[in-house]
Amino acid sequence: MDQLKQKISELSQELEKIPMVKLVSQKVGVEAGLIAIGIMSFLFFLVFFGLGASLIVHVVGILYPAYMSFKAIESPAEDDDTMWLTYWVVFAVYNFADRFIDYLFFWVPCYFLVKLIVLVYMFFPQTKGAIKIYRMVFRPIFKVYEAQIDQALNFAAEEARKKVN
Repeated sequence: MDQLKQKISELSQELEKIPMVKLVSQKVGVEAGLIAIGIMSFLFFLVFFGLGASLIVHVVGILYPAYMSFKAIESPAEDDDTMWLTYWVVFAVYNFADRFIDYLFFWVPCYFLVKLIVLVYMFFPQTKGAIKIYRMVFRPIFKVYEAQIDQALNFAAEEARKKVN
């Protein structure tokens, strides 16, 4: 129980670095970590039962990473830039593939919950899942086909230039 309280306290300290979260926490009189856990539990419940699941998955998978990417760009450190750039590469391929997978699996129970868990795994700082997925899956594929992809992109760019001129 003490470990749980300590984790909530650590989460609260991190969240209170965000002025809006700190203000809400003070107004409500509840630790920011508990508010975050409550919101996450509520969202989990909604996704589990498919209520607004697609919207929630997109908000979590796009808005939070977009804000954290902004923070990374503004920070002097480069490791967070790499983390978020890697996330967007993996997310782009995942999102493209999801357009096709979604037609097959949208009816599977907890499908959106699995999508949400995958996205959170990808950007969660403790797991750095996007970096792991990139290194294990996408990097080897991109390295093998890099020359062909570059050639195709150069050809497409040249054809576009011809059409414009």
